Amino acid sequence: MTSTRGKGRGVSLKKLHDIDVGAEVIPLADTRPVELEALTTISGEDMDAIEEVFRGTGVTSDEAKLRAVLTARREVGAAWRSAAGSFLEIGRALNTLDDQLRTREEKARLKAGFERLFPFSEPVASQFRRVAEMVDSGRVAEANLPGSYSAAYQLALLKPEELEIARREGLVSPKTSRSTLIAFRRTRSAERPEVDLSALAAEARRIRDTRRRMLGELVKMRRRASEIAKLLENDPSSQ
Repeated sequence: MTSTRGKGRGVSLKKLHDIDVGAEVIPLADTRPVELEALTTISGEDMDAIEEVFRGTGVTSDEAKLRAVLTARREVGAAWRSAAGSFLEIGRALNTLDDQLRTREEKARLKAGFERLFPFSEPVASQFRRVAEMVDSGRVAEANLPGSYSAAYQLALLKPEELEIARREGLVSPKTSRSTLIAFRRTRSAERPEVDLSALAAEARRIRDTRRRMLGELVKMRRRASEIAKLLENDPSSQ
């Protein structure tokens, strides 16, 4: 009597490798395309969030843009949960997404609905983006980034000349803390106060208005002086 024990169980991967047909062994099928497709499978929750964020735009009907949103969402989520240093990968993923969303409305929708898609706020995302741009533009090497994103962001805020001074002082380093860089920036600001551009613009307007009034008064004075001169020419008593 034939045993039915184990009937209905799946075949192990090892056994699939070992099944012979004549003199040949049947190889496992390449499942990578299926796995790659699974990576971009859209769950109902994800699709609801994306449709709500980008409602009224063409993002959900554009395969490239939709894939960019899903890819950024997946990569950012994975990086957010990973070890220290993930903020650089997060910033790069977000910058790549920004490159795909080209219209002003698409960018505005992403900003407004950011926390529906990602596990942190848009202001934090802006810091990640700026750090990634600093590294990818060559201003600071990845190996020299501070260990926290908040410290790296303080580094990204430095002007080119300030960054060079920070580099000479050994502050462009994985060991540099946020508080150290904030203190450095305050010192630099005290040595070289930033110009208040709005105040300068207001002062320039006042100077232009005053100059215009003075020129008007000067024209009136010259005209009156000319009139007086003519009157005096015709007055015999003044000769």
